[in-house]
Amino acid sequence: MSLHIRCTPELIAIPALNQPQVAYLHLTIAAAGTTGLPLHMTIVADASRSMRIPILNEQQFRDVVRGSGAHEVLVDGVPVWQLNNPLSAEQRSRYRSPIDYTTHALHSLIERLDHNDRLGLIACASDAIVLASGIPGSRRAELVAAIARLPALRLGETTNLAQGLQLALAQFVAADDATVRRIVLITDGFTTDQTLCLTLAREAAARGISLSTIGLGGSFEEHLLTQLADLSGGRASFVYDAADIPAIIAAELESARQTTAQALTLQCNLPQTVSLRRIIRLTPALTVLNPLSTEHGRRLTIHLGDLRHGEEVRLLVEFLVAPGAAGQQRRLAHLHLNSGQSHITHDVVAHYAPNAINPPPELLPIISRATIATLQQRADQARQQGDYATAAQTLRQLANRLYDLDEPDLAALAMAEATALAHNHQSSTTAKELTYATRRLGTQRG
Repeated sequence: MSLHIRCTPELIAIPALNQPQVAYLHLTIAAAGTTGLPLHMTIVADASRSMRIPILNEQQFRDVVRGSGAHEVLVDGVPVWQLNNPLSAEQRSRYRSPIDYTTHALHSLIERLDHNDRLGLIACASDAIVLASGIPGSRRAELVAAIARLPALRLGETTNLAQGLQLALAQFVAADDATVRRIVLITDGFTTDQTLCLTLAREAAARGISLSTIGLGGSFEEHLLTQLADLSGGRASFVYDAADIPAIIAAELESARQTTAQALTLQCNLPQTVSLRRIIRLTPALTVLNPLSTEHGRRLTIHLGDLRHGEEVRLLVEFLVAPGAAGQQRRLAHLHLNSGQSHITHDVVAHYAPNAINPPPELLPIISRATIATLQQRADQARQQGDYATAAQTLRQLANRLYDLDEPDLAALAMAEATALAHNHQSSTTAKELTYATRRLGTQRG
């Protein structure tokens, strides 16, 4: 397996100014090699009460309420209708719950495992339990028995995702080096331990384990789930209808099967005269990345996860560069890219030229697309801080940029969210759709 780095422009030209300026670099990362590595996947399934509540369409709900009556309650932070009388056994078999769809997805998954693959299963709510610990795909009867326990578990009313993630990480050992290592987290609600979850995502990344997340419904914490995926190089998916869970898990398996380079890590070493302003991943998902910073910001580590066959990771890197004289050259960064035993290095160099145009014209479409991620991030940060006026204003700017990029449907979502924040000081039902849809713009070449 070989790694490749391509920089645009190859030699960065910046004007000679007497003040610091931003230098832009479009970085493309690719790998050439074979696929078919063994897979070690561990599923962390939210088994809280809200995941066991049957899902009914409008007509089914009316029929049940007509015979039983209902009132609205909060379960694990999720608003649900509580029936005055429990469903009958016949009704429960007819109306499936998210945990039923998860169980169905897991049965489909084990049918597609190779004999040298391994699958783990963790269930978590207030407590967490290991149902399957890295069982080989050849021992399907054991896996079927483990999955059968999931729907009947009663682990509490709240969701402690961190405990589930801790048990998942314990399933992986150092001897897994030639294996695609992945955790898939499925949840529909709030968790009690966000900070610890983020710490565990960083630990997973450092150990070469990608953490993919699946958020279900309208009440989960999308900002936490996308952060967990981005920190570890995993995938973040949004499922509004629980019936789509099997398709998402199947896509996760297919993605792992196509891995050419696993646990891809980019290290960026900066001289004293340069600092990182921002790094935005353009593909495969559009988002602002948060590198691990050490040595007083001189060494930055970005975990990019597994790279699929034919896939590229594209990054827009923004350096803040000290002033320089015309004709001077300066190394902006020393890049080190590695995956397992394969690695490649590259020096990013800029020269100061009196007539240089910054940013370079060929990067303007890329910078324009990257601005979507930065505006989305600013709006989210303002909303989390309770500054709804700033969040709404930023979302209107995002809507204008989306219109410019011929994305009228997404622009309408951004405007709807801006209106909801400005008038009601709370997010609308479109907030999650907007978050995940803007990320998917990374699949379109800019």
